[in-house]
Amino acid sequence: MLRCPLLVLGSLSPPSRGSDQVGVGKMVNLRRRRLEELADGVGGDAGVLPGGVRRDLVNGQGIVGDLGVLAELVAAGGGAVTDEQIRRLLVSGHSADAVFECVVAAAAGAGLERLRAVERLLQDCPP
Repeated sequence: MLRCPLLVLGSLSPPSRGSDQVGVGKMVNLRRRRLEELADGVGGDAGVLPGGVRRDLVNGQGIVGDLGVLAELVAAGGGAVTDEQIRRLLVSGHSADAVFECVVAAAAGAGLERLRAVERLLQDCPP
């Protein structure tokens, strides 16, 4: 039986009476804003890869080609990426900056998706 993480961890129990609910709300809004800024920064127009490609990766959408294969491996955790794969990307004409931007955008997108999954799980937990 899957139990609510809040109940398992205990330390994340609901705030006690008299706690500052307004302060909690401000922190939640600040966190959301910071995550939006992260996504906007990674998926912005400045960079070697086109902004649309990086935005797609940050939004969890795949891209085609050999950088798409790299992005899928990174999004899955990155452990399967080898030095040889990176070498082949560089030899095939991709710059180190393009490879780096692909890795950062794919990792950010995967991390944001994992965070959203946890948030959905926590919303389903009883108070």
